[in-house]
Amino acid sequence: MQFKNIVHTTTYQKDGQEKKKYTTVGTLFIYDDGGMSIKMDAIPVGFDGKLAVYDRDENKQRPSQQTSQYKAQPAPVGSFPVVDDATGDALPF
Repeated sequence: MQFKNIVHTTTYQKDGQEKKKYTTVGTLFIYDDGGMSIKMDAIPVGFDGKLAVYDRDENKQRPSQQTSQYKAQPAPVGSFPVVDDATGDALPF
């Protein structure tokens, strides 16, 4: 079985230049018999119906592994960690 990332792309302006942000929102499963299935983990805000499929980079952690480190740490009551999608680092607010 093969796995591929399902990615939503958004554009934004930074320093007068158009930039793109890629957010993995699911997984495409490709079975040995050629069949495929999709598991969506999120529906993007402002979803325009367009998604892309990319090979999975095996050197990067999966999103569920990135956020699991925060589940093990007790959070103060009424708060939760905010994680940068690009780096997986906790944001300071």
